[in-house]
Amino acid sequence: MPDRYNPQVIDHLVRPRNVGELEGASGTGESGDASCGDVARFTVRIAENRVEGVRYKVYGCAACIAAGSALSELVSDASLLDAARVSGVDLEEALGGPLPAGKEHALTLVLDALHKAIEDHWNREAGEMLVEGYGGLRAGTGGKKTVVVATSGGVDSAVTALLMKEAGYEVACVTFRLHDGERGSRSCCSPDTVLFARDTAHRMGLPHFTLNLKELFDRRVMEDFVGSYAEGRTPNPCVSCNAHVKFHAASFLADKLGFERVATGHYARVVEEPEGATMARPVDEAKDQTYVLWPVPRELLARTIFPLGEHRKEEVRRIAEDRGLAVAYTPESQDICFIPDGDYRGFVRKSVAAEPGEIVDREGRALGRHKGVVDFTVGQRRGIGVAAPTPLYVTEVRPKTGQVVVGKKADLETREVRVGGLNWFLPPERAGSVQIRYNGRPVPCEMEHAEGGEVVAHLGAPVFGVAPGQSAVFYDGDKVVGGGVVRRDT
Repeated sequence: MPDRYNPQVIDHLVRPRNVGELEGASGTGESGDASCGDVARFTVRIAENRVEGVRYKVYGCAACIAAGSALSELVSDASLLDAARVSGVDLEEALGGPLPAGKEHALTLVLDALHKAIEDHWNREAGEMLVEGYGGLRAGTGGKKTVVVATSGGVDSAVTALLMKEAGYEVACVTFRLHDGERGSRSCCSPDTVLFARDTAHRMGLPHFTLNLKELFDRRVMEDFVGSYAEGRTPNPCVSCNAHVKFHAASFLADKLGFERVATGHYARVVEEPEGATMARPVDEAKDQTYVLWPVPRELLARTIFPLGEHRKEEVRRIAEDRGLAVAYTPESQDICFIPDGDYRGFVRKSVAAEPGEIVDREGRALGRHKGVVDFTVGQRRGIGVAAPTPLYVTEVRPKTGQVVVGKKADLETREVRVGGLNWFLPPERAGSVQIRYNGRPVPCEMEHAEGGEVVAHLGAPVFGVAPGQSAVFYDGDKVVGGGVVRRDT
């Protein structure tokens, strides 16, 4: 590494380009920390997906000032896709080579500020979509081989983008800011994960965007999660996110860029049936994610690609390793993304004033006390707080009376389940089985239509611990017929 600045750096310091701030900017972004170091601020004017104007201000070291000048010159009057493709390597080349040791942070700092400005532009374009969800779904833009890939910083989404590129698609990557993950955390959507996802995209030569969906995610996922436990239901936040957030946001960006398709790193397959598009289980059944994808709108599914549906997990890691991707051996994400420590009770209690109540048996006899119904879910065995000669399980949660009902495992047996909030891909009559847990096995079923557009699934084998709020997904062989939310046991 050089111990002094290259002539190009000196040139940008002596003759800085695009210094200042745009009036009437369509996006503003800032990165850094004034209390401990450098700060970069970019303003951009974007029209018809082109950077018509860019200005920067940097408060800090010479390397950051020069990097800001060089970056503004690289993206000025560039297409938005080309601007989003500019990488740290490109910026380093514009500055004549590597910066002195200890100054490499300048590249990341100014790139992050620019990307936040572009993110702000998209946020303003999206308007209420960031609060209510995107409703302008368009089924394609003319047959072009273009795709927006949702990337999360992990191996699955990175390989998805790579496979799309190698299949001849023009690819744009997008990462969503869904919640305030801790810095240093590799939890989905943490600040460092966004930077990692961007760097991974740039190393593949792909443009990368971010969308701030925190308000939408809070309203449609986190509030639903907390409210469900307070009402005695068992939610699945991944289902809610797929239903209201990720696929809608990817479709929004695709439409804005004029792109045809969207793709994610889910393990599933899109198949065409005479009635239209639906999903099928993937080649790697151990990674099957069709259960959490049932609420994706049918018209959106028609433009979606799941390339990993044809691969096993070990193949995906091998592809990443063979192509030299740094994500090849990133660990699997197991926790709820906004509760990385796994303490969902503690998370819920921060938002809900839990009231103590009684623990009763199925005959109504009081067996003990609890500190709040939010601590319990149907099927739970551990942490009940009541001693008994045989194991006790939570069989019902009654938020209105504050009671938690417990019983034997046999009391959890269910043979009929009522399901509402349905989303059908194929005619309901095609359903031959239903799956009621993410890792559960499908069981044979027959469906009966009920009031209010709901159905009752008559199960061919008992299922234990079915809880209101869980998803019930119907299958015809390996194809998804549709899905819904468990209302109550009939």
